[in-house]
Amino acid sequence: MFRQFVLMVLGITAVQASHAMDADAPPGGSAPAPTPAREALEETARGHGSFSVAYSNSYINGFKVDSHTEVPNGAVRSRGVAFDLDYNVADAWSVHVGIPYLDNRYTGAAPHCPTSAPPQCAGIPVLNPAHPESRFIDDGRYHGTWQDFNLGAAWHTNINDFFISPAITLTIPSHDYVFFDNAAVGQRLRQLMLSATLAHQFEFSNLYYKLGYGYVFSQRVLGHETGYQRIDGEFGWFINEKFSVRTFVTGRVGQGFSAPELLPLTNGQTNDLWYHHDQVSEHSYFGAGVGFDYDIGNHYTLSSGIQREFWGETVFDFKYAFEARLTKQF
Repeated sequence: MFRQFVLMVLGITAVQASHAMDADAPPGGSAPAPTPAREALEETARGHGSFSVAYSNSYINGFKVDSHTEVPNGAVRSRGVAFDLDYNVADAWSVHVGIPYLDNRYTGAAPHCPTSAPPQCAGIPVLNPAHPESRFIDDGRYHGTWQDFNLGAAWHTNINDFFISPAITLTIPSHDYVFFDNAAVGQRLRQLMLSATLAHQFEFSNLYYKLGYGYVFSQRVLGHETGYQRIDGEFGWFINEKFSVRTFVTGRVGQGFSAPELLPLTNGQTNDLWYHHDQVSEHSYFGAGVGFDYDIGNHYTLSSGIQREFWGETVFDFKYAFEARLTKQF
């Protein structure tokens, strides 16, 4: 009975939402958490699902040009909440919708200046052409807004003791938010991810692992590719039917420009390629962390995780990214 329960836990969250903390920063928090669904053991999955609310808090300090070089370009504090809904439209099919609200603050001597008007922009190269439509938010204060809608669908199947979930996820910016600033909440790009997750529990044990891979097709910017590969791995232990712990690795490998490739093309950080540099940069990184999941009862699950970046190229260096999530199953 417990083994059947664990297999259901492993497979219930195949559709993954992206929680981007910043235009240059990796997703924060934890890898997607297992979601208990005891009722699915006795009845059809159709008509059941879950709703979750997450709080995230990340701290970024410095910029990794490559795996060996970091420059002190300032710090970003990001905090936010994310809302996610998963619903099983059939026993083998689920759909997902989610959106985060992020509140970011940049402090440092290298603000992104869409015009020369802000006093913080004295001595900063002037964009040509200027972009007065882009609000200046690198002023040392918090600026919050909704980020991107994530809409997805997944198919769930078992092959022996392996749970496999191919998925498709569409990312659509919620509005024309600012992307040219260190404190920006995202890259404001339309994206489509094709992904698959494999989960397995080891024989005669409460240990499990999950492996995930996704390829993201992203809109072209100024004729340049902006897609990337997404890689996730998780190893966990079900201590009992209520409590599990896990360690995870998550990352991405981008197709965009590296910093050494891009900077010589930006005309001294003044042209439109510089204005769109957060969108066309590769932002490659890997982070690792630990987390736990606890079944509170009455179909509620509390999950939490914290991670740190250990490798990156053309990306902010996040010192930590924390997430706490409360999920209600129905």
